[in-house]
Amino acid sequence: MTEPPESDTSSDISTHSELIQVLIENSREADECILVPENATDDELHTMWVLAEEGSYTHPKDAQ
Repeated sequence: MTEPPESDTSSDISTHSELIQVLIENSREADECILVPENATDDELHTMWVLAEEGSYTHPKDAQ
């Protein structure tokens, strides 16, 4: 049996302790919130982000 490949923790989002949020308020479209890891390198910022568009997400309190 082969061992599973070790993951590269340098680009693993779970190694980042905090997220930075950026709110983009659009006057003609839905507002957007972008979440990025606080310690992300410039290269990681190209792939390690989450975009939430107003109306397309549920507050955690309402999902219970």
